[in-house]
Amino acid sequence: MSGPTLYDDDILLWSEQQAAAIRKLGATARNLPNELDIENVAEEIESVGRSELAAVKSYLRLILSHLTKLAVEANSQAAAHWRIEIAGFHSDMMDRYAPSMRQRIDLEDIWRSTRERLMLTDDVARRQRIVDLPEHCPFSIDDFIAERIDSLALLERLRAGAIRGG
Repeated sequence: MSGPTLYDDDILLWSEQQAAAIRKLGATARNLPNELDIENVAEEIESVGRSELAAVKSYLRLILSHLTKLAVEANSQAAAHWRIEIAGFHSDMMDRYAPSMRQRIDLEDIWRSTRERLMLTDDVARRQRIVDLPEHCPFSIDDFIAERIDSLALLERLRAGAIRGG
């Protein structure tokens, strides 16, 4: 086989198309073995794509969490480590990202849940600095699916949103 396939380019879309094809085969084909569990096979194939989407969302949550930590604890000794981790999370995310995921990623929801989790800290001063961050996500999905992530530019945008009151 020559060139990339849909499987290589968009695992989520591929898994959904394959599951639909298997279900159609199960509904229309004759002479399929009785022990072939069409619905569960289709479900397992779909789960491959859903798993990749969940991983991408998880990496986005980690990136946002680390950006938030950088914004509220700029002088932390861990700041350089957080920037390195953001780059690593981005690289891992891009290894799994597929174009069909774009419309299924609710960045606003991921931002809200990330903020809420970080608010669970016992550190009152840190919690107040998180409250001061924008209520709505100051980023778009394009900021995260770029070839390289610019954590310093994202951090500045996050801080600017905090100043404006988000």
